[in-house]
Amino acid sequence: MSHFGESTFSYIMRKSGRKPISCQCEKCQSQCKTPCLGTPEDILKLVKAGYGDRLTPTEWWPGVIMGVCKEPVYMIQAIRENNGYCTFFHDGKCELHSLGLKPTEGKLSHHTTRVDNFVPKKSLSWLVAKEWLDEKSTEISEICEMLQK
Repeated sequence: MSHFGESTFSYIMRKSGRKPISCQCEKCQSQCKTPCLGTPEDILKLVKAGYGDRLTPTEWWPGVIMGVCKEPVYMIQAIRENNGYCTFFHDGKCELHSLGLKPTEGKLSHHTTRVDNFVPKKSLSWLVAKEWLDEKSTEISEICEMLQK
């Protein structure tokens, strides 16, 4: 998706009003029960780093429930393991954090989001998910090509 010279991460940061944060409180760790969403750019970096076997095709339905889209968004994201956590969550930490590979939603998510201050069109998950709707995305094509090998 074109953001007129602005990086996707900067665009999402600006639209959501969020800044990168690294909190390890219990509430933030509990967010890792649902793998954080990555943009196509984030996921391509994971595939190139050799983590393709820990990713899976998925359908993002919250947008339909929130009323920001009419159909689920199809994307590739991290696997949720049988232990109920993201495949990259170990010993209270995301193994991708120190590698600089943490997906966008994880970089910007924080325990301060509450129902009373939640705006669907500014939500991190929607801003990340809609990046997967770009039919001209070279990253999506490259991800699919690399995962088929």
